[in-house]
Amino acid sequence: MANLLSIPSPKEDIDGSMIRVVYYKEKDLDRIIEYCERDVITIAQVFRKLRNEKLLTENQIVHT
Repeated sequence: MANLLSIPSPKEDIDGSMIRVVYYKEKDLDRIIEYCERDVITIAQVFRKLRNEKLLTENQIVHT
């Protein structure tokens, strides 16, 4: 959906099919957290686009 709406993909580092390997073999929970955060941001951007609202800018997005 993001691709169809010209919203940047959150799949730049890993995708859902890689989570098991990253968690169990690489033990890199921080990488999974970042992946999930990017997914949530993308969902918010898709929602805003479908409502004809402006997309969030980088300085409007707070990563914790």
